[in-house]
Amino acid sequence: MMIRRAISQHRRKIFFGLLILAVLFYALGTGFPFFYRLLFTLVALVCIGYGWAWLNLRGLEVRLFRVGTRGHIGEYLDGQIQLVNRTRMPKSWLEIVEDTDLPQPGGRTVALIKGQLRSFRIATYLSRRGIYRTGRLRITARDPFGLFRLTRTFLDGQAFTVLPRTVPLPDLDQRFANLPSDSVFSRRTPAITPESSTVRDYAHGDSLRRIHWPYTARMNRLMVKEFDIGVSAQAWAVLDMERRSHLGEPPDNTEELAVTVAASLVRHWDETGTPAGLAANGAESWILRPDRRPAQLGVLMEALAGVRSDGALPLERFLQDLRPHLSGFNTLMVITPSRRAEWVSILAGMRRQGVNIAVCYVDPASFADAGAEQLTGTTGQITADYLAQHDVPVYLARRGDDINHALSRPLAPRTDADGLRTDAAELRAEPSMV
Repeated sequence: MMIRRAISQHRRKIFFGLLILAVLFYALGTGFPFFYRLLFTLVALVCIGYGWAWLNLRGLEVRLFRVGTRGHIGEYLDGQIQLVNRTRMPKSWLEIVEDTDLPQPGGRTVALIKGQLRSFRIATYLSRRGIYRTGRLRITARDPFGLFRLTRTFLDGQAFTVLPRTVPLPDLDQRFANLPSDSVFSRRTPAITPESSTVRDYAHGDSLRRIHWPYTARMNRLMVKEFDIGVSAQAWAVLDMERRSHLGEPPDNTEELAVTVAASLVRHWDETGTPAGLAANGAESWILRPDRRPAQLGVLMEALAGVRSDGALPLERFLQDLRPHLSGFNTLMVITPSRRAEWVSILAGMRRQGVNIAVCYVDPASFADAGAEQLTGTTGQITADYLAQHDVPVYLARRGDDINHALSRPLAPRTDADGLRTDAAELRAEPSMV
């Protein structure tokens, strides 16, 4: 619509310009007063039209009222616009549009008399996750002859975050849901920590800083505090955002499915009181350590809103970088569509170190329109039986699958004729195994 309007206006300008040139030619060639008068009239109309559009943009007071800087996919970004005419001149043909990179921005055409206030609501449907620019308004004024369209911007822009879609996971596999990430461990330590577990009698060599004075006064003898490190089992969502791993066009591609799985897991862990963290190898590596802060869920969701599959770091190298942040109290859910084999051995090594591992494999072959030529000649490298040998469950998520069902139970390990492995191509061929 806007392109058609611009083409029509451009044609009108060309026609008006040619008309002025033709009248000027006849005025100079014939000397008739009629052509001079017509020429002056046309020039005056052009000047009046431009001045009309310019004055329409002056003396305006614009306000935008909006609550919140975050929303979810499927919601609407609501706002209330107030427009006041502070001049004596009436305003007409004012087109108000929010200058944003959100899909489907809303707009309105209004007219104002002297001192009038117009207020109206705008709503933009949030269809894709991401971090967008919002809050700046663009007002376009036209002249009565349709020759000029002048634009002026008002207000300062601000960032608005569209959080990824999440799916409830009531049927999450109990073997994964009940891993140590759902409990808290305590371990005694000689260091002074914020966690105090009990008190005991003073022993020679105890620091005076450990004395529990209120309890000492009550017991009438020196009592000292016992501290522990309060180790809390933690859960990580490791999101593979290497660009070579993902296929398809947004918003229906492996990237969006992987982010939805990660966001659903993060929300599930938050609801169960499990400290959750996020790691992703995008253009910038994200390593957000698990935390019990109430704001942790919002931090992780905002990170998932902005992450893209534009990374160059392979998953196996990223897992090696992540190793120093892990311990035997950690649980990892690795979410990847990668068909390369190198990272499988890294996970096996981490499992032998005591880290609890699970894999959600986002099947790229289920995205049929991703281009079969990109999959041709590639051998499936993800094997449920190989990872099962190291007690690593594998879950398979396909395009259009119910994520809750996909994570309800892992793939059953099988053996082929050699009794060793089943590749991902075989697993994809048998949906009954999910």
